[in-house]
Amino acid sequence: MSDKNHRTDTLNPGMAVQGKKQNQHWVEFQLVDEQNVPLPHLPYRAQNTATRDGAAPEYRGQADAQGVIRIEGLRPIPLTLLIDADQLAEVLQTRRLRALRPEPLRPGVGDKTPLYCPPCTGHSPVEAQALREGYGYHYLRIGQLCDKQPSFDPPLEENEALPPYHFPDKDFKGFTLGADAPNGIATPLLNRRHVLEVCPFRAWSLVLNHQREYCLVTAYNLGLMSILSYSKYEGLQPGSVKEFFKMQCQDLSRTPRVLDGASNPPCVVVDVPFNNRYSISEPLDTTKGKLPEGDTQLFYAISNDQVLVGWRGTEMGIPDLATDVTFRPSRPEVQATCEPKVPCADLTSAGSVHLGFRNGFEVARRIFSKELGKAFSDRLIGKDFFICGHSLGGALGLIHAASHKESNPLLYTYGMPRTFTLKAVSCLDEVRHFRHVNDTDLIPDVPPEAAMDNWLYDLYGPLGTTLGTIWSVGQLAASKVVKLGDPFCHHGEIVAFYKAEQHTQDRSSDNPFYQSRKGLEAPYHTVVTKILPAKAKLFLVPSLSEGDSDEARAAQERFKASLGEASLTRYFPRRGNAKSGTLVGVLNHFMTEYQPFLYGQLIESNNSNRMQERQERRRLFEEQMAKHGERIPPAEMTRDRVFLDLQNLVGQTLEATRHLEGGKDALQRFDSVVEESAYVEKVHG
Repeated sequence: MSDKNHRTDTLNPGMAVQGKKQNQHWVEFQLVDEQNVPLPHLPYRAQNTATRDGAAPEYRGQADAQGVIRIEGLRPIPLTLLIDADQLAEVLQTRRLRALRPEPLRPGVGDKTPLYCPPCTGHSPVEAQALREGYGYHYLRIGQLCDKQPSFDPPLEENEALPPYHFPDKDFKGFTLGADAPNGIATPLLNRRHVLEVCPFRAWSLVLNHQREYCLVTAYNLGLMSILSYSKYEGLQPGSVKEFFKMQCQDLSRTPRVLDGASNPPCVVVDVPFNNRYSISEPLDTTKGKLPEGDTQLFYAISNDQVLVGWRGTEMGIPDLATDVTFRPSRPEVQATCEPKVPCADLTSAGSVHLGFRNGFEVARRIFSKELGKAFSDRLIGKDFFICGHSLGGALGLIHAASHKESNPLLYTYGMPRTFTLKAVSCLDEVRHFRHVNDTDLIPDVPPEAAMDNWLYDLYGPLGTTLGTIWSVGQLAASKVVKLGDPFCHHGEIVAFYKAEQHTQDRSSDNPFYQSRKGLEAPYHTVVTKILPAKAKLFLVPSLSEGDSDEARAAQERFKASLGEASLTRYFPRRGNAKSGTLVGVLNHFMTEYQPFLYGQLIESNNSNRMQERQERRRLFEEQMAKHGERIPPAEMTRDRVFLDLQNLVGQTLEATRHLEGGKDALQRFDSVVEESAYVEKVHG
């Protein structure tokens, strides 16, 4: 059309279009942590399309004392909120997690569920309260709210990615309100308050109590670490050492678990500031060194508070078996621990050490001189030092502890063989060590508790070690072991998993017609012994009777009244085992037999309403004692009464964890995720 009064194009300079003033909107964000405690005074920036295009100034300000941010004068378009990264990280590191947090199942093959995902909706008390009050609710992690990468102290390792749970996005885009609104119209989300529950910037740390007294939680966690030391997975593969410490311990959506076949038991963990995370974790394998040698594996993990070392035990291969049976007593020195041109100090001032175990440790110390040398010693300063290992790993762990006596190591071992001789063990009293023995496990009985030195060791060069070992074993097989000279013996406080049985003794006949063959005119009779059906496997920690608590003192009095020192020594010989190992008992040796008993005892001690079956076995055992008391041998009755007293003391070892910061939450969290049926305890056999 050529009529200017009816032109419809927007280029007509003679036409003006006027509309009414657009509506102004507002929004409020309230920042809170998982305890619904405000995150106050945090500086923020807010952006939308208008601010990015320069049509309006960026919204800036600071949250108030209640963590509330109010922004006014908004258009009905998506709004992005960004918080200063370093200040947000500093505040979030001081906040604790909720004890009970619903955990999604770990996704399996073909499952597209994100591995590092937020807790499931509908379970947060913060969410429930916000919805009741008519507010919007959003669960966020630091990476979804901060404006850049925060500083880390200690910094991330070279080429280490940001922890994917806390930083699920590659870019720092902030939190956008209305990004998913239909047609980009955010009007329904404006003119109201939105509660932003922000996950604390924390990491998981194993609950490990560095103390002189026995701790069930520490024993359980270090048992899992002994299992982890066997892992053959590499890099960040599920089940590997690095995956556990670098991925699982930084994933707050789930409790860390050690992949142990079908069981995959959860650890007992407490949340700590992210800067206190396990920043270093390294698996070491002498078969994969620059110059491969031997067959020794271990790992270490380091945080601001802990240094943890796990030594791998025996595997069914020739190198490990050769290490185990090379039990010639040798000088307690490790040349690889010595600095150049400095005289090498012995591990102990007297006695000897198992040659095979010493050599296995020395190979690792020499090949990994950088990882296990002075730099490692420097890292121990100001930290709690824990060592653990199963079988051969326990022996290597004891040698490692002896080489770092000045660093106050705490050692927990499982089914370990004898490693040092009596004179050497007497020099290691400052090393605190709890060694677990599963009933008749054969391995803790080797090398035999005897003087194993003989003249063949010194003859024929390298062949002498083989000949000496053969001679020693032959002598032991042919005659009773006699503790002469400087015998191999155990170090540390025993923790016995003891299968208790009871027997009745009845006379077959008291007929005076039957006289003794020696003509003493005394009635002759035979005694028939029968085993009773109820059995119980007991968790016995004799050192608990030496405690200072009222319960421990009462138990100690019962010890003295019923046993006396001589009998106590008989049941738990100093530096010996509660039971002799048997060939069949080798089936009790594997960590698949040790860990289930630790697992069941921890569940029961933490919550007496659980593990009713194992408690029922003990109840039936006590009823059996009462019913057949007159026919059960007195020594057996005395032993079982005291052992049951000891069993009842185990629960008090959780007090140290309950008094730890976050310890009650850790035990509550463990109780909420643990499954009683994950393991089967073997009581019979």
